[in-house]
Amino acid sequence: MLWASGGGKAEQIIFAQFRELLTKVPLLYFILFANSVAVAYTHYGTAPDYLTVYFMVFLSVACLLRALKWHSFRTQTFDLKQAKYQIKMTVLFSVLMGIGFSMWSFTLYKYGDIALRSHVAFYMSVTVIGIIVCLIHIPAAVWSTTITVGIPFVLFFGTSGEPVFVAIAINFSMVASLLVLIALSYYRAFSSVIEAKLDLQLQHEQTQKLNIENEFLANQDGLTKLANRRSFSKYLHKKLNEHATSPSFIVGFVDLDGFKPVNDIHGHAAGDRVLVEVSKRLTRVLTGDCMIARIGGDEFALVIDHSASESKIKELGKEITQALQVPFTMRTGLVQISASCGFAIYPEAGDTVDELMDRADFALYEAKAEARGSSVIFSNKHRRLIKRKSKIELALNQSVNNTELSINYQPIVNGKTGEIKGLEALARWHNPMLGQVSPSDFIAIAEKIGTIGDITLHLFEKAVCDLKKWPPHLYLSFNLSTHDVMNNNTLLKLKRIIDNHEVPSGRIQFEVTETTMMNDLDHSSKITKTLREQGFMIALDDFGSGYSSLSYIHKLDFDNLKIDRSFIDHLLQDQRSQRVLKTILELCSNFEVSCTVEGVETEEQKDLLLALGCIQMQGYYFSRPAPIEQISLSKNDEDVALANNTA
Repeated sequence: MLWASGGGKAEQIIFAQFRELLTKVPLLYFILFANSVAVAYTHYGTAPDYLTVYFMVFLSVACLLRALKWHSFRTQTFDLKQAKYQIKMTVLFSVLMGIGFSMWSFTLYKYGDIALRSHVAFYMSVTVIGIIVCLIHIPAAVWSTTITVGIPFVLFFGTSGEPVFVAIAINFSMVASLLVLIALSYYRAFSSVIEAKLDLQLQHEQTQKLNIENEFLANQDGLTKLANRRSFSKYLHKKLNEHATSPSFIVGFVDLDGFKPVNDIHGHAAGDRVLVEVSKRLTRVLTGDCMIARIGGDEFALVIDHSASESKIKELGKEITQALQVPFTMRTGLVQISASCGFAIYPEAGDTVDELMDRADFALYEAKAEARGSSVIFSNKHRRLIKRKSKIELALNQSVNNTELSINYQPIVNGKTGEIKGLEALARWHNPMLGQVSPSDFIAIAEKIGTIGDITLHLFEKAVCDLKKWPPHLYLSFNLSTHDVMNNNTLLKLKRIIDNHEVPSGRIQFEVTETTMMNDLDHSSKITKTLREQGFMIALDDFGSGYSSLSYIHKLDFDNLKIDRSFIDHLLQDQRSQRVLKTILELCSNFEVSCTVEGVETEEQKDLLLALGCIQMQGYYFSRPAPIEQISLSKNDEDVALANNTA
């Protein structure tokens, strides 16, 4: 039996009553039929045939038809209106049949002796009790049966003058009254159960709805409405399980370049709008069977079915980066960023979720190192790089203890006179198994595995020991990594080292890259301000290789701006580069900070820089990085010897 459920408690009670009637009504008609046949049989021959035979046939047919009708309801569908109608008809039939059978019983009563009359009394009482029990969950039926059959029964037999029948009438009235009370109590309990069930069902539905919403939120990025990292990982797992139907696909990572300054300069609301617009642009570029997710702050991931050559994949990467290079219109003005892409192809790059994601991430890292706005596909070359980096990682843990790390120095000079003003300390690592390892390789790995702090402190102490032997007018320029700047404990230990060696903090310049500064502008500003208050000099290193935004320069506290060599690569041929460089020099002058140009390799570059107003320089033209023993600290060797003896 199926029916449409209602929304309210009253409707649910009606449907529950109807369900009860499906089983109880056929039983009710069976009781009525069985009891009536028994009375007709005992009165056959005594009462007229129209009462014992014809009426009985009519009754039997009526009971059978009603029972069959209710039995057929089991396979039908009823709505609320139909269920109400059938319940009303049941109450009506109970009234009509109660009146009809009462009249039939009272008519038979006058034809029999005391035994047959007793049977009539028994028949009426038992039938009423049976009907009440069968319809106990419908108070209206209980009341109608009690009124139409019970009251006439009590009045008829209570006034019969026969002591036995009077006693039966009294006994019946007590039992019937008790049954009515039980029926009313049962109905209240019945209703309470239905209401409790409905409440439980509503709670279950609400819980299911919340679970669905939570599941949806757990798999969706709240800002961009794209899938999140969890959903992306699940999708990739599913994709790998279905690899038979998708023999090859691409996992790609897209990372925004220059997004951090958007938050710092234009505010986080502007940053959020950029991320939303980035998601829309990616969706427009990556049509078809493609899954796009935001898996980090400014990092997006994608899965694309793959049937293209590597050149086509690189073209796709170019489409993505070009789409994201178009300026974003904000209320505060135009914002321009770029993006780099890393791709890993299944199954060449890996056959697990972790491998594919790690290798797409590695390709992304290589793309950012190669040139911002580029795309890289993971290849066997990168597989070899990973193996080498793993070896570097293992060896790096022992490098400090094995004294494999050393320092080369590169002078910072006065371009006019050639006089050395200071020396920049540059880390070098020679491992017996790996040979000479580039700082660009091992510094990043040291930051990743958490040994950069120990390396920084070890090399700084070596550099300070060297500094004590230099002429007093020279300063040491020492590079700090992002990890060092963010680690207050490392900074405290750096100060403790110079205090232990009794070296003035004014002879130390810490170089911090602009990229490091922009990772957390507020925190970096506080750190550099604190270091300057302690007497250290601060140099903003590699200016021009990162964001190079003049709008945030005034927020930083530094003494020296080091212009990256990329600014002067085409300086001789490009007058626009010359004008930009001159503007930066004037900016430094206005801010009363010194300026150093890196990467000076020819005399022509030196002369042009002097003409533009730059004095302090650094590069191969003056000196390549070398151990301190190979560097002449003064143009006058006697002055150097005197300075060393004095020290």
